[in-house]
Amino acid sequence: MLEWQLANTALSVLFHGAQTLGSDTSPVNLFLLADLFHTEVAVQDGILFRHFQGNTDNCRGYGAPLAADGFDGEKELSLLRRDAERRGEPLSFCAFDERQKKLFDGLCNVRWFSRDGDGDYIYKRESLAQLSGKKLHAKKNLVNRFWRRFPDASYHPITKDNIADALAVAEQWFVEKAEDGIDVDMSELAHIRKAAEHWEALGLFGGVLYAEGVPAAMTMASAISPQVIDVHFEKAVGAFAAEGAFAAVNQAFAASEAAAPYPYINREEDMGMPGLRKAKEAYRPAFKVEKYYGTAE
Repeated sequence: MLEWQLANTALSVLFHGAQTLGSDTSPVNLFLLADLFHTEVAVQDGILFRHFQGNTDNCRGYGAPLAADGFDGEKELSLLRRDAERRGEPLSFCAFDERQKKLFDGLCNVRWFSRDGDGDYIYKRESLAQLSGKKLHAKKNLVNRFWRRFPDASYHPITKDNIADALAVAEQWFVEKAEDGIDVDMSELAHIRKAAEHWEALGLFGGVLYAEGVPAAMTMASAISPQVIDVHFEKAVGAFAAEGAFAAVNQAFAASEAAAPYPYINREEDMGMPGLRKAKEAYRPAFKVEKYYGTAE
C-alpha cells in the first residue's frame, strides 16, 4: 500500500536523476504548486508516485512513476490500481509525456487526450545564451538595445543577500498589473514568496538584473534533471520591461555560470494564451514536450 504525504522540499534531491524534461516532474513545482493541485506524493522502492487533484481533467489523477534507475511497470501499475480502488475513483492519469504514454499503452488500455496549451517549450540553452542567427536577430537587437539604454546595468546571481531584490521585482510586477487593470493570478506571487522562503532547500538558482541602481528584472529556476533547467518565474518591471529587460534577463541567465552545465531550458507551457504563445515561439524552441491525460479502461 502506498503511503501518501503532501509534497515537500526533500523531493528536490531525491529524484533529480529521473531523466525527465517536463515541468510537471520538477521537484520544485511539486512543492510550490502542491496547494494548487492538492498534490500528494509517495516514495516506495526508490520510486516517486504522484497524485494530483486539480480542478480539470488534465491535472487530475496519477502522474507517471518517476525513478532514477527505472521501474517494473506492471508492478507499479498494480499499485496504482489498488490505490485508486481504495480512493473510490477511476484509475486516471495526467501530465504523461510521449515516452510515459507509450510505456503505459503496453500495460493497459487508456483513452488519451491532450489539451491545447499544455505542452512545455524546450530550448537549447546555448541558443538562448547566444541569440545567434536570423531567426533570433530581433531578440538579440532587443537585448542590445537594453544594454545601450542602461549601460550601467548588471546581472547578479540570487543569493541570500539579494533575494529580497528578486521579491521586490515580483511584487512590483503585480502592483503594475493591478494599476493597469489587468487581471492576474495572485497565487503566483504566493508561490514566488514560497520559493524565496525555501530557496536553498529546493536547490533554486537564478538572477537579478539591475539598472540605474535598482532591481529591474529577475528569474528563478531549478534543475529538473541533469539535462534541463525549469524556469519557474521571470519578471521585469516599469520602463525597464518596455526597454527589453525581459529579453535581457532571459539571455543573461542562459549565459550564466549556474545554467552552463545544462543543455536545455524548459520555459513551461503557454496555457493556451495567444500572447504568451507568441512570446515563447519567438525564441524558437528546439521542441515541445506534449502532455496527455486519460482514464484506464
